Amino acid sequence: MKLTEAKFRKIISSDIKRIVRGKMLSEADAPGAGGADVMTKFDVSKGPSAAVEFLNGPGADKRVKALLSSGTADGDAGDEAASVTTGGAAIGNLIPTQVEIELTKSIAYPLAKFDAMKKMISGGTQRIGPPGNDMIVTSGDLIIDGHHRWSSLFSVAGPAGVIATIDVALPEKDAASVLAIVQAAIATTLPGGVPAAKAGGMNILGKSQDEIAGMITQAYESGGGEVGPILTDEYVLACLNDPKVSAHFGLAGTSSQEEQPKTESRRARGGLLAEKSSKLGKKMDRRVEAARSAIINKVAENLSQMNQPAEGAPPRVDMPQLDKAGGGVQGALDALKTGTVNYKPPFAAESSTRNGEVLTERWQKLAGLIK
Repeated sequence: MKLTEAKFRKIISSDIKRIVRGKMLSEADAPGAGGADVMTKFDVSKGPSAAVEFLNGPGADKRVKALLSSGTADGDAGDEAASVTTGGAAIGNLIPTQVEIELTKSIAYPLAKFDAMKKMISGGTQRIGPPGNDMIVTSGDLIIDGHHRWSSLFSVAGPAGVIATIDVALPEKDAASVLAIVQAAIATTLPGGVPAAKAGGMNILGKSQDEIAGMITQAYESGGGEVGPILTDEYVLACLNDPKVSAHFGLAGTSSQEEQPKTESRRARGGLLAEKSSKLGKKMDRRVEAARSAIINKVAENLSQMNQPAEGAPPRVDMPQLDKAGGGVQGALDALKTGTVNYKPPFAAESSTRNGEVLTERWQKLAGLIK
């Protein structure tokens, strides 16, 4: 068969594409190797559960991961980049993207630590959590990371509270896609797949005020708590004795100190005062119990107003764990900000026009097709 110029040019063109593409993908696109063909199966619109299955399966292959991390070299460098800004958001406007909010994690600090609670209801933009991890991550009105810091503030501040946020503005806006993208960002920072979240607990999402009040009462009576017992007598008395806190929770009276007998008088009046003190003690006990009940009901009312999960919210086990990313939360945010996360086509750059021209010219000269 005679090799015509047209056939020869076709062979050259095919060879050029193979050489350049092989260089760009480091042979990740070879048959059976994973690479770009496998990446086409990664569809963030399918949501985080499907993303986890991919990222912990074929996506964990180092050749596929190389493509997943090449968003700035895929021929469309800015198509996946997200702007990342800090600010604050009214907690009543935010929407959870997980289907569970655990009670004890929500009330641990505000109902065990008086000073923590008082700060939470003091107004202004609140940073919740330890230094360096005291802002939640959002994407628009979607909560991506920090659900229990959000619900913790919600428990005592109510929907009007304002929480400090790191907002990630992605091209995609639906919860399913956003969570899948964040999982991909985490994967780019780790050698393998992505970590799983823990499920279980006393879920309060979708529960009524009465149901949540019963759950808080049960938690109080159990005497437990993640950072100490909740709603102790000392805590409740501190609430009663603080005019602002007392007013915030709608507690009766302004100060429990007014009804406490003085030590000197008790010694002077002997048995008569002891009897009076006993009556005052019982009255104080009733007042503490009433105040505790009022606080429980107010917290339950607040928590019952939390928005329900966004459509596409996955089981807790498939939620992104940003703090487990390489470099922590910031590591995953940096990957999103720079557009490193390669989650949409094109997944790999084809040969550039200029490279093609140069190589074509070289082949043509070598073949003697042009002088």
